[in-house]
Amino acid sequence: MRVLSNLLIAIALLCSMPTLTVTAQTCNGPGKARWPIKTSLPEGASASASGKTVALAKLLALPPAPDVTDNDKRFQDARIPAFANDLKLKEGDLVTTTGWLYLVATEKDDCDYHIQISLEPRTTTDKPQESDDCLIVEAPRPDFASGDALTANVTTERDFIKTKILAGKEPSSSASVMQHPVCVTVTGQLFYDDAHESGQLRGKKHMSSHTLWELHPITSFKFAPTSACPAS
Repeated sequence: MRVLSNLLIAIALLCSMPTLTVTAQTCNGPGKARWPIKTSLPEGASASASGKTVALAKLLALPPAPDVTDNDKRFQDARIPAFANDLKLKEGDLVTTTGWLYLVATEKDDCDYHIQISLEPRTTTDKPQESDDCLIVEAPRPDFASGDALTANVTTERDFIKTKILAGKEPSSSASVMQHPVCVTVTGQLFYDDAHESGQLRGKKHMSSHTLWELHPITSFKFAPTSACPAS
């Protein structure tokens, strides 16, 4: 039964692959904003740990890190200290969440795989709504990652995304949107993108992210049963 289930998932994914334009992906090199943090895990953290499971809706509602300013110089190479919140989360924690994969893109500046997961199974045929919201999760280029274990993980996750979702192609820099909903479970470091503290909404292809929290870098990315996703 398990083999049959995996086969059905594989067939469904072949049908869900977006139409892509094959182009060579280039980047400018390592990034700048909080680069040492977004390419590493805290000392002692295991890249193979499962992390704390948090519902996507609750993660999207996690309040902003207090007293952090735009491109705050205090945290360019240091993690933001713990603060009071209902989820008892802090930057650097490994978190696992499940949601609908909306798109995958390659960031031009640093070659991160930029991935957006949402509460609803939206696709290329859906008109954007003001209420649309997503969590951004990112996988750095392996040679930019810090430490052998994390390097191995992001190599595996990027290969999985490229081969199992994008038919062996690199994600487009303009973003590849799913033609059919795909449910995924993602684990990664909770990271605060203070480069957008000025209030500019993030997100590509009309799917906005209303939170500055991300999972970055991700350490695990896998398919999940549709029943595990929100609004299923």
